[in-house]
Amino acid sequence: MNKPALLGGTPVLAKRPDHFTWPRPVDAAYEGLKRTLHSGIWGTLGPENERFASKYAAYCHTKHCLPVLNGTISLELIFRALDIGWGDEVIVSPYTFSASVHSIVLAGAMPVFADTDPETFTLSPASVEEHITPRTRAILGVHLGGRPFDFDAIDAIARKHSLILIEDAAHAHGSEWRSRRCGSLGRAGSFSFQASKNLSCGEGGAITTNDTALYEKLWSMHHNGRAYTQQGYDHPILGTDARLAEWQCAVLSAQMERLDGDIERRMRSASLLDREIENLPFLSACKKDERITRNSLHLYPFRYHSDRLGGLSRKLFLKALNAENVCFADEGYCDPIYRMQMLYTEDFARLTGRIFRDPSGELPGNELLASSEGCWLQHTTLLGSDEDILRIVEAAARIGKYAEELQRAFAQEV
Repeated sequence: MNKPALLGGTPVLAKRPDHFTWPRPVDAAYEGLKRTLHSGIWGTLGPENERFASKYAAYCHTKHCLPVLNGTISLELIFRALDIGWGDEVIVSPYTFSASVHSIVLAGAMPVFADTDPETFTLSPASVEEHITPRTRAILGVHLGGRPFDFDAIDAIARKHSLILIEDAAHAHGSEWRSRRCGSLGRAGSFSFQASKNLSCGEGGAITTNDTALYEKLWSMHHNGRAYTQQGYDHPILGTDARLAEWQCAVLSAQMERLDGDIERRMRSASLLDREIENLPFLSACKKDERITRNSLHLYPFRYHSDRLGGLSRKLFLKALNAENVCFADEGYCDPIYRMQMLYTEDFARLTGRIFRDPSGELPGNELLASSEGCWLQHTTLLGSDEDILRIVEAAARIGKYAEELQRAFAQEV
């Protein structure tokens, strides 16, 4: 077996495949942009906005979709529209991007972190229930990498305690729980269309909901506080300008044409990887769950067991894997949000009226993923052929065979 590229061997692939490039244009986007260019409507709430909102609402199995500027303000608007703020607590996953927490704090509420289940990379239902207090108003569940959180269990907890369940579906365009689309499961769903996302327009977001009264309030809030469907300068509620421009909506409508095909390709690739990883004792795929009927796989999370590879560090393993040009692999959310400086600032105390307490040591599942075991592959890695996927396994096996030599050669980096 050839040595790993980091040790001077020939990489499995000479260069990274073209399908790693993202985002990718589609021909229909050119027509949409041309149509917008000549329409005279370049701003907001025009025909492209309406076309995409209708199309994406139907795709998510919801009555309403509100396109907004990004997936951060979409969450903030949801919290504000639901009157969640000062004095309230929102239970949230610590294994998520910081925007999930920024939105809670900017609404004036206190983020409370429940633990992460290492086998799923999503919220632990048992830990969620343990963290409920008289101040808890909502649960923000994160569909990590496109994998839906355990909706049955967390929805039951929310109903039991009369809490609002909100979905952070930034990674989950098209994912399903028991054939129900993400974005339609909770009171409202928040999506991101940022450049890396499976459905992208560079920057953008959306809110989905089946609650018409909530949608109308959100519409007013994102349109400078104007009354629903009204123009002019009457502003009955406090709002902001979070409207998504026609250009981005036109691109999103076009990009939707290939979304389902990409999901099917990723799911086939992930299924193959799941099977092949079983032959590598130092890697573990996520726990299977038949209730997840569709996974958009924005990420392919997996666990790395350094103790089964002679102590080779996660960082060095992933560096060696990426050097083989077969994938984009990463340590994931290795810096827990609850240790980030933003939660210990005067600004945080001013916004929430409270001091944040570090829960380090109380969330063992999250600590395990963050500190040593959590890894993921970027979604573009899964868009190749079966042969491309098998090359990832070949590269990982090669690294496993030469683990001891890698440790010696890069001792200063460990």
